Amino acid sequence: TGNNADRLSRQHVTGCEPSMKARSAVVGSGVTAAAAVLGNVFVGKEALSWFRGLRAPRFQLPMPGFVSVAAAYYVIMAVVLARGIDRRDAGAIAWAVAVLAGNEAWNGLLFGRRSPRAAFVGVLAFLVPLGGLQRSVWPDKHSRWILLPYTTYLIAYDVPWAYRLWRLNASRGG
Repeated sequence: TGNNADRLSRQHVTGCEPSMKARSAVVGSGVTAAAAVLGNVFVGKEALSWFRGLRAPRFQLPMPGFVSVAAAYYVIMAVVLARGIDRRDAGAIAWAVAVLAGNEAWNGLLFGRRSPRAAFVGVLAFLVPLGGLQRSVWPDKHSRWILLPYTTYLIAYDVPWAYRLWRLNASRGG
C-alpha cells in the first residue's frame, strides 16, 4: 500500500531500510567508542607527564588541539563506519576497524612503550589502513569528504610531527 511504497522508495534511494541507518549509527558509534576507551588505557597521568617532558616540535599543537583532533577523528570514524554498515560494504567496514585498531595501537607505541621512534614508525604503518579506508570509501561521496580532511591532517601534520618528536628525543632512547 502507500506506506509500503514509501518505505520501498526510501530503500531504493538509500540502499537500506530506514531503521538500518539508526542501527548502523548505534553500531558504528559503539565500536568507535569502545576503541577510544581501550586505546586510551595507555594514556594515564604518568604517561601524560612523560609526554609533557619530551622536547616538542615548534609546530606541536597545544594539548586542547590534540583533544579536538581526537574528538573529530572519533566522530569521523563513527560516521564512516556507520555508512559502511549501511551500504553493507565489507571492505569499508574492515578498513574502518583496522584504522580504529591501528590508531589505538599507536597510543600504545607512544604512551605505553614511551617511544617516539616507535610512534613515528607506527604512524607510517598507519598510512596503510588509512589509505585503504580512504580508497574503499571513495565511491561514497559523503564518506569520502568526511574522511579526507583527517587523511590530509595525518599526512600533512602527524607524519612530520611524529618524525620531529622522535628526532628531538632520540637521545632519550626514543
